[in-house]
Amino acid sequence: MFVEGETERALPLFLHRWLDPQLPITGKVGISAVKFKGIANYLDDVATKAELYVSQRRATFIVGLVDLYGLPPARINLSAYSTLKDKVIAARQYVRGLLPAYLHPRFRQHFAVHETGAWLLAYPLEWPPEIRDAITKKRPEEINFDEPPSRLLTRLLRADYKKVVRARNIFGRVDPRIAVTACPYLGLLADDLLRVATA
Repeated sequence: MFVEGETERALPLFLHRWLDPQLPITGKVGISAVKFKGIANYLDDVATKAELYVSQRRATFIVGLVDLYGLPPARINLSAYSTLKDKVIAARQYVRGLLPAYLHPRFRQHFAVHETGAWLLAYPLEWPPEIRDAITKKRPEEINFDEPPSRLLTRLLRADYKKVVRARNIFGRVDPRIAVTACPYLGLLADDLLRVATA
């Protein structure tokens, strides 16, 4: 799994807890996070790194995961698309176009809508009681470009919000089925992982 930053390094174990119970014992697969240095580095190097991992047989399949919120408008102007679905389709096509065609069958691009922090909001009991109302007003993936989840949490918690620490802590112990159910785009990622693992 190619990821853009430190927060997403907690995801393989979180996703394994969703995936593994659905696989036969002999069908277990490994998910490891390969961290890039932010979204710009991801877009610049995803093709090279994908070719390297496939050619060296370090991966049989690659799933890319980046925050939809962070895509630079100079690379792809998501404001030109009116619906979330259209934004995701356009962004996926853009990233896919960066890779050589022979890698397309072994690569899937997914997006955290609008960023990975949204998935943490599916667990209101993990947050202080005084902010729970504010984080449950909308479904997690509906917290949008105007005030994405990390900005919302920074405003609500101020100095108490340590993004990477919170993500590792919460993702490390919660039931992933809750976030998969609450976050449709996370559900698409999870379903894709299951398809790949059982193919």
